[in-house]
Amino acid sequence: MDGQEEKADVNGEHCSQCGRPAVWRVGNAPLCVDCFHKFEVARTLDFRIAAIGMNYAAAEMDHLVPFGGQSPRIQVPDIPRGTTILNNIKVDNSVVGSINTGNVASIDVNISYLKKAGGDEVSAALVELTETIARANDLDDGQKQVLLDQVEFVSEQAVKGADGRRPGMISAALSALDSTSKATASLSAIWNNAYPIIRHFFGMS
Repeated sequence: MDGQEEKADVNGEHCSQCGRPAVWRVGNAPLCVDCFHKFEVARTLDFRIAAIGMNYAAAEMDHLVPFGGQSPRIQVPDIPRGTTILNNIKVDNSVVGSINTGNVASIDVNISYLKKAGGDEVSAALVELTETIARANDLDDGQKQVLLDQVEFVSEQAVKGADGRRPGMISAALSALDSTSKATASLSAIWNNAYPIIRHFFGMS
C-alpha cells in the first residue's frame, strides 16, 4: 500500500486482505470497511509516534535555550474510532461498556454474509449467542471478551470456503465455548441449542 487512498469504483471487488466486499482502495489494494479502518489506525499510530518524538525534541530544545518563546508543537491525533453499525445483533446501551463493540461489529458483518449465502439457521444461532453473551450478568468483562473473541473467530471461519477453513482451530474454539457456556447459567440453554447447529454447519459429527 502506498498510502494514497481513494473511494474508487470497487464494485464487485473483494478486500485484498480478508476477502470481504471492498468499498475503498489504497494504492492498488481494494479494502473493506474494517480493513481500511485498521489501515488508518496503523497510519495514525505511526504519525502519533513521530509527533510525540518531535514534541519531545522541541521541549528539550526549549529547556536548553530558555529564551525566544516556546517552540511550536504538533497536535497528536486521536486513534480513529470506527462507527459501529449493527444490522443483525441488538446490544443494549447498558452493556456497551462491558464488551468490545469491534468484536460484535465483526460478528455482525459475518452474519450478514452468512445470510446472503443461505446460512439462516447458523446465522440465527450466532446472533442469539452473541446477544446472550453481551447481556450476561454472571460473566465479567474479561470472560465476555474471551467468549466474543471465540464467536468472532467461528463466524469468520463460517464465511470462508471449506478450503480456507482451519478445522483444528474451529474445533478448539467450539470446545472452549462449550466448556464455559455449559458452566454459565445464562448461556447454557442457548448454547445447548446453538452448539449442534454450528457443528452441523461445519460438517462436524
